[in-house]
Amino acid sequence: MDYDALGRNGLILFTQLRDVLGDSRALRRDAERGILVKLRRGAFVTRTVWDAADTRERHLLRARAALAAVQRPAALAGVSAAAVWGMPIDEAWPTEVTILDEWRGGGRSEPGVRKTASGFRTASIQVVDGIPVTSIERTAIDVARTHSFTKAIGSLDWVLWRKRSGALEKAALVEELDRLHPRFGIRHLQRCIGFSTSLSDSFGESTARSVIHLLGFDAPELQVEFVDAQGRIEPDFFWRSVRRAAEFDGKSKYTRDEFTRGDPGDVVWREKKREDRLRALEVGVTRILTEHVEAPVRLERMLLQAGVPRGGAMTSWRDV
Repeated sequence: MDYDALGRNGLILFTQLRDVLGDSRALRRDAERGILVKLRRGAFVTRTVWDAADTRERHLLRARAALAAVQRPAALAGVSAAAVWGMPIDEAWPTEVTILDEWRGGGRSEPGVRKTASGFRTASIQVVDGIPVTSIERTAIDVARTHSFTKAIGSLDWVLWRKRSGALEKAALVEELDRLHPRFGIRHLQRCIGFSTSLSDSFGESTARSVIHLLGFDAPELQVEFVDAQGRIEPDFFWRSVRRAAEFDGKSKYTRDEFTRGDPGDVVWREKKREDRLRALEVGVTRILTEHVEAPVRLERMLLQAGVPRGGAMTSWRDV
């Protein structure tokens, strides 16, 4: 059977193929043979599509399947909505799908699906790629509410990112928070929104900035422009009082095509030349790696040795 022709967006739903198949035995049989992968009752995907999908794409397949089984008005929310919007999160995409619907009665729980009615009446629902989801403002707030400070900032910075088509203004997040007015976590959300910025150019850079803040170091200027004979240079962080720049080099920076443009060795060489140009302008350079952010004590030691000013007090590591 040509499942690729019968499926929609890689998803095969028995309810849509009832007239063709008659019953679900053929689907169950092919799942047992390994031709199909069962996502939930009546929902399958071809093995080829499943094996080629990354964790975000697999979450989206599960989310489409779960949403198709809901009989009431509903939309994806939280990290499931984030997956649709392309919003990054600081964790592996979960197997559990989050659905927002209007039902307030019993029977809320089922394997692999978390349903919530919180804020349903005030939620702005949009359709993205054929999927009903919470608005990007609501999605960002829901993600931030369920994550620590350092994990939330990257998602919030992304929705504000000045280079993203459709970037939000911070006022839109404040307005959405006022409208939602959650019973719990409002101070955490106010703090996260207040700290977020449109100037971070990667999720890892956002996380590094939040850890630097928690360590009590003075806030750096972001993307300050330097000019030399070869053109512009914009380091991620700059402390003007000590003429110290810092660059974040996360693991993804050396694997994503838009950053590499060739061999990883070429990337390292270009970064070294970039550092040499900054040093020629009498700017010191500190390179921050993912392992430094994951072990804040190492980052603290490195920044202190570089002379980065520290006027604040350290914050509880529960925020990391």
